[in-house]
Amino acid sequence: MGLFERKIKCIYKMNKKQYKEMKKFYKKLGFSDKQCEKLCGSCFGSEIVVDESMPYNDDWEFCKTLKNPPPRPSTEARGRGLVNRMVMSKSAVPDEEGFCMEQEICAEPAPVGMPVPLMAGAAMMSGSMGAAMPMGMNAAMFNTAKTHTAPENEQTTPLDKPQAIFSANVNTASWSYVRTKVLNGRFIDKDFVRIEELINSYPYKLKKPKDDALFSVSVEKGDCLWNDDAELMFVGIKGKKADKKVKQNLAFLVDVSGSMEDRWILVQMSIAAIVSKLGKGDIISIIAYSDNTTTVVKNLECDDMGDCVKAILSIEGIGGCTYGSEGLENAYKFLSENYDKEANNRVFIFTDGDFNFGITNEGGLSEYIKKKRETGIYLSVVGYGMSNFKDDNMEALARNGNGNYTIVTNPADILDNLWEKLISNLVTIAKDVKISVELNPKFVKEYRLIGYDARVLTQKEFNDTSKAVDGIGSEHNVAALIEFKRGTAEKQYSSRYVNTSTADNSEEFAFIEIRYKDIDGNNLVFTKAVTIDEIDNAESKNVKAASIIAAFGLCVKKSEYAGKADKNLLKELTKENILTAEDDDDNYNHYSVIKKYANE
Repeated sequence: MGLFERKIKCIYKMNKKQYKEMKKFYKKLGFSDKQCEKLCGSCFGSEIVVDESMPYNDDWEFCKTLKNPPPRPSTEARGRGLVNRMVMSKSAVPDEEGFCMEQEICAEPAPVGMPVPLMAGAAMMSGSMGAAMPMGMNAAMFNTAKTHTAPENEQTTPLDKPQAIFSANVNTASWSYVRTKVLNGRFIDKDFVRIEELINSYPYKLKKPKDDALFSVSVEKGDCLWNDDAELMFVGIKGKKADKKVKQNLAFLVDVSGSMEDRWILVQMSIAAIVSKLGKGDIISIIAYSDNTTTVVKNLECDDMGDCVKAILSIEGIGGCTYGSEGLENAYKFLSENYDKEANNRVFIFTDGDFNFGITNEGGLSEYIKKKRETGIYLSVVGYGMSNFKDDNMEALARNGNGNYTIVTNPADILDNLWEKLISNLVTIAKDVKISVELNPKFVKEYRLIGYDARVLTQKEFNDTSKAVDGIGSEHNVAALIEFKRGTAEKQYSSRYVNTSTADNSEEFAFIEIRYKDIDGNNLVFTKAVTIDEIDNAESKNVKAASIIAAFGLCVKKSEYAGKADKNLLKELTKENILTAEDDDDNYNHYSVIKKYANE
């Protein structure tokens, strides 16, 4: 301890209406009144208070402030380089009940000559512990969000490219991003728009698998809303419901670094949503990381929600750098040492993806996770923030960790993606799911796979059983749209040696093949032949919803294949009964979001 020695006490100030919404949220999860009061009263060691002067916060990002800010150093002290800095006692360890002893956070003088980071200095001057953006400055100047981009799939012919091959995607992160931007009237960065994730966010009514089959495949046909010369083929895959309740052995890896400080309330709400669905026999552990990693709660059984609430409230916000790779390494090590072969062993990481210490790039993280996925431990990624979240890191973690990825920007995202879909996201029924749709050049002149731009696979990758891709969970839906034109295909690009004849003797319109591994690692194949009569007489109840969501996706992505898809078209579509206000019962608000975007 040194100059200005004192224990830091912090508070989150919240609008009264928002505080009531948070309380209603916890009540919906099933917590008692007493438990709701506790969860609404504090977060990561800081107090939550109602402040009538606070505006309603659409982003649900709340900055902490010091309850009793330390005095500013004297002129003499500043001249000697003495400034406040935050340090944490690293001696905290879990007690015999599995809970972490209270951690001491204090302010100490910096060594003489130590430079003060610009953002840290601004945060101290504003009374905030986190690297808060200086008020009045353009937020765009501080937007450090990152994603990876992939070129859109091109139109092609079945003779030039017989198959559309792609890996399954059950993520909804891109929909959460777009929904938040539209509802808050913010700029949408087209690079963050993955159209397949928009399409897959909708709760299609697909046929359930029969008998012992792991999948059912539904095919529908519809009009292409943005191209009068084309039609749409909808392919819907539904996973089987798990036969029995699967025991859960979960490690919550929580980013408590400075970049996450204003999102900790959402993180706490997210963890509470998951825990509320667990019960007797399920086990959770909580590991917090910033500069260092701390095991906060170890192997807590979830038969008593009071103990679970106590565990959630024992997490302390720290600040500092983000040593994400060390946190992941420790979480995997922890679950390896506490592996339960009868359970679903899974790491949940709650982060903005800003790994600024250790392995920090997408490529390095991908390689690390690829090695870990063979241990039988799955990975779920829950991302936060709009301004500095690293979408590329988080999407790569989930894709290579045999897991799933979603973004949380408000309580609705938590209810949609972590609460309603929890069992689907927890219980994997098939791994490394790869899908091929082969179109007959006798009937299809040209086609284009909509979305899945970064998930397209080569024929070699499709046949390679060691190629790691995403899995499918209990009752998961996977949907894909293919835009196609009728007619007999001709090769667009000449070849001296390749056979260009069409399949004249076949009445098959398409052949669908799914390659995957079951939970025991066996390589299996599911196939379905679609005849020309079947596609011509196919239902259209799901393709109508998928088509308007795809048209919306083409608009916000500013796609070169958007055709007639613009705000005027979307206005007309929201008036026709393709999507109705009743569809918002699923909480995803597709109708409201598309209507608001069209009328801006």
